[in-house]
Amino acid sequence: MEAAGVTGLISGFIAFLFLMALRPFAVQVDLLDRPDDRKAHSGAVPLVGGLSVFLGLGVAWLLEMPLAEGYGVFLFCASLLVIMGAVDDARELPAKFRLGGQVVLGAVLAFGSGNSLESFGNLFGLGAIELGLFGPFVTIAAIIGATNAFNMVDGIDGLAGSLSLVALLSLCFLFSTSGGFPLELTFSLAISFALIPYLMANLRLYPFKRRIFMGDAGSMFIGFALVWLLVQGTHLEGAAFRPVTALWLIAIPLMDMVAIMVRRARKGQSVMKPDRDHLHHIFMRAGFSDREALVMITAIAILLATIGLLGEYFHIPGWIMFMAFMCVFALYDWALTHIWRLLISYRKHFGARRT
Repeated sequence: MEAAGVTGLISGFIAFLFLMALRPFAVQVDLLDRPDDRKAHSGAVPLVGGLSVFLGLGVAWLLEMPLAEGYGVFLFCASLLVIMGAVDDARELPAKFRLGGQVVLGAVLAFGSGNSLESFGNLFGLGAIELGLFGPFVTIAAIIGATNAFNMVDGIDGLAGSLSLVALLSLCFLFSTSGGFPLELTFSLAISFALIPYLMANLRLYPFKRRIFMGDAGSMFIGFALVWLLVQGTHLEGAAFRPVTALWLIAIPLMDMVAIMVRRARKGQSVMKPDRDHLHHIFMRAGFSDREALVMITAIAILLATIGLLGEYFHIPGWIMFMAFMCVFALYDWALTHIWRLLISYRKHFGARRT
């Protein structure tokens, strides 16, 4: 645990240095996010938060930790993904090119590292669902899903970073209590520490006075890294947790992405079409500020992650945890179509009680 803490502190410090150094670089190369019909922020904001997180983690890992057990392959693939994301931030790559790049890098990671999902666990109470030869392909699909889930949820200040921290700190708990996962614990902690300077800048906390955004490079990297950790935690001998627990740890980004895609498909629209119908948009349309929406959504994410951790700790059967998750998702999908009424009613009631 001490070694993990040292690597984490180094990662956070290096991420802070890169964050300060990359701001002027972003202005020079026009790596900036400007307001448009979907973005309501004011002024051009540097898109280097994700780059600082990746560089902080990468440099700290190269200094302190080995590249064995697939971590060298991961860092290679993550480097290419971050480069693609940074180019997309600066020049806006076609969606098909981004998706193709994610497929290729997911395949290289799954086949090159030799680590992939082997089982879904006992989701229906009829025995474990073994993936066999389909494991690497399911892993590639999971990588694409999580990469885009965290990219889609990055819509208001602090949200992608906060939801990432919820998942990462939950993984730190699972890896530390399971034993036998020193690399995974160190990796989770290193990313968590690297996220802190970015979050402080994104939320304009002291000493940062100007905002910095994560950018597609960062949000895609976070999703990519989380899938790697989730696969590691369920793949290795004496797994740290069951596959169903992973659903609870990334519940909000996962449910938001799936629900949005289902709604777009129902309307006959492209599932990759950008819009302003994500959960955070609905909170804000109901009259909440971005900070209020951030606090409420993060609180929900913490609650759902806690349910997953308790299910793991008390060994609640996997099929019960899966059915419970599906019920939560069904409720979430229903609420999205009625949430503006629900939130306005809540706000009126809450406001009345405060006055």
